[in-house]
Formats: sequence, C-alpha cells, structure tokens
Amino acid sequence: MNDLKQKDLTLITSIILVEDILGGTIFETFDKAYSLAKKFQDKYSHDFNWEHQDVGFDEAIISFTKNQLLIK
Repeated sequence: MNDLKQKDLTLITSIILVEDILGGTIFETFDKAYSLAKKFQDKYSHDFNWEHQDVGFDEAIISFTKNQLLIK
C-alpha cells in the first residue's frame, strides 16, 4: 500500500473513532473502525476529489459509517 493511501486510511479510521460513531472504548472499536475505513476507501479512493461534492470528506465518512451499521 502506498504512503498516501495508508495515510488516508489512517485518517478515515481516526475520524470514525473521534466521532464516536461506534461507541465503546478505543480497544473495543478500533478493529471495526479500521474495517469500515477500508470499505470507505474501496468506495472512495484515497485520491477522490471532494472539492465539488455535496458533502465533505468528514460528513461522507460519518454517513457511510452510520449506513454500514444499519445494514448489519
């Protein structure tokens, strides 16, 4: 995995954790957050241009994560 893609994955995981979407402790939720971050990155590549989108990067991550939780 290249450095930019890994950095993006780390940022996505961090946003999921900081927003406390999953609840629980960092130890309880890290693996789930990381898994969801990888799914998000599969949908939106690390070089996706967020500039002209209806939602921003953070909002897209939060919405995606909440939708994934509803699916399960």
